[in-house]
Amino acid sequence: MQINFKKYKRALTYPLLFSSIAFVLGSCQKFLKETPTGQITSDYSFSSASEGAALVTGTYRSLALYTGGAGDYGNFLPCTVEYPTGKVYTTDAHPQFFKFQTNQVSGGTLSDYDNFWNNEYQGVRDCNLALSKIGGITDWTASQQSAAYGEVRTLRAFYYFMLVRYYGDLVMDTSVLASVAEAQQPRVSLKNIYDQVIIPDLEYAVNTSSLVDAPSGNGRITKLISRAILADVYLTCAGYPYQEVATAPAKNWCVDGLFAQTGYPVNTPSAKDFMLKAQTQLNALYGKYTLGTYSDLHTPSKINNTGEAIFQAQYLGGVNDMSGFVQCTLPTQSHIYQAGDEYGTDIPTLGYIASYNPADKRLQDRQMFFYSDTYAKKFDPNQGPADKFPQPYVYKYYDSLAIKNGGGTNLNYTFYRYADILLMLTEVNWALRQLGTAVSDNDITKGINAVRQRALLPDFLASDINLKSIMSERAYELILENKMLWDQRRTRMCLVDGVGSFAAIQSFFGHQPTGFSFAFSAMNLLCPISQNEIAVNAKCLQNFNFLPKQAGQ
Repeated sequence: MQINFKKYKRALTYPLLFSSIAFVLGSCQKFLKETPTGQITSDYSFSSASEGAALVTGTYRSLALYTGGAGDYGNFLPCTVEYPTGKVYTTDAHPQFFKFQTNQVSGGTLSDYDNFWNNEYQGVRDCNLALSKIGGITDWTASQQSAAYGEVRTLRAFYYFMLVRYYGDLVMDTSVLASVAEAQQPRVSLKNIYDQVIIPDLEYAVNTSSLVDAPSGNGRITKLISRAILADVYLTCAGYPYQEVATAPAKNWCVDGLFAQTGYPVNTPSAKDFMLKAQTQLNALYGKYTLGTYSDLHTPSKINNTGEAIFQAQYLGGVNDMSGFVQCTLPTQSHIYQAGDEYGTDIPTLGYIASYNPADKRLQDRQMFFYSDTYAKKFDPNQGPADKFPQPYVYKYYDSLAIKNGGGTNLNYTFYRYADILLMLTEVNWALRQLGTAVSDNDITKGINAVRQRALLPDFLASDINLKSIMSERAYELILENKMLWDQRRTRMCLVDGVGSFAAIQSFFGHQPTGFSFAFSAMNLLCPISQNEIAVNAKCLQNFNFLPKQAGQ
């Protein structure tokens, strides 16, 4: 097979931008504003503290790509993580949502899978380069080197965690590639990715590194961020597909589509051990953050590296921001956005919204949803009332200054916030009780009730807690935060729409979302491997039933 070197994304040189690390005083400190001064390669020798700072800062650059485009008008990567759940749709045809509805997605569907694969592997590549050079920064003390290792290993683990949940088995790169031949690698078991990279990296950051064990006020990795990611990793490994793969690690689970196991929580010694480890990390996070108001979620001064935010992609309006993604959440062509179009490509289904309790504060206008708005100045200098929306739209990304005044949004994208941690805490403690571990009623209910109290909903008793109530609360609170796909895959359960509450929770296998022409099966537990990787890496096989397949597969 002839290799197209120009297209190959896990490249031999590792370009990285030297950065001026400028800290802006205030609650939102933008340390990733870059001033390019040239490119460096893996042959460059780092020694000074300033070079080390640039090296480590460079490993963050792929985080900002998370909300980037996916190959067509209005098609942005966070939307493509929501479409497979069956709970989000688009009113615009460009993202080719019909392919998700009819089970026709492939590794070549626009740039949905190429861009996600390339962006996360760029992050892995940057981290591998940094890890190979940190030991040579002679201006740093041993403690400073340890913190840098913890910072970069956390990021590498996070990039791999994003990839492994999306694609399953992965090409495992943990060092700087020295030749094109080294780039030709088969995928390895997802269990190995967790056991040999993700978990060791995060456990080093939490248990060994000298990272500060406190919230991050500037977007840099701290030990509390490492704990949040590690808790999520442990919780994921306590479920699927890790636990099923562990029963026969040598099988080609992803390529052959062998997944079939159901039942959650998984009742194995390994699953219970992972739950206990997750509990330890979640207990360490409990009380370290606070829940603010729903308004805080879309107010940069209240959510950027402060309040309930734990880990975020850093943005600066007009320099590098997520305005395109914000436009996805606005009603199509509603004329409310000053600086561009409203795409309407990341919209919760009516059935999803109908499943909220009518008494839920989140459902009220301008809490977590909004129902109307005013025209942007370019359409009406007086900014009079726009037409009422045909349905509720999510309000948590509505940065009013950017939307009404133009320019890019300063809002960061949140990967983890405290409400997510509280809901994980309830899930873990409930699961441990189901698995025979003594857990108090308060430990089971305190997390979910804190979230419900902000929504002005009555507290749950421990007897009210089950998988349906936990997953329902996650769906209500974390709507459009790219959590549901991972929840469906790790529990292999899906919520059924209802009126005033979700009607049921049922097995992933056989679940057919409203508007979809097919029922979920084993193939839908993964996404197709990037067509670009299939084209340039002859050893990389495609996931079960997806196209394009590798030559000879």
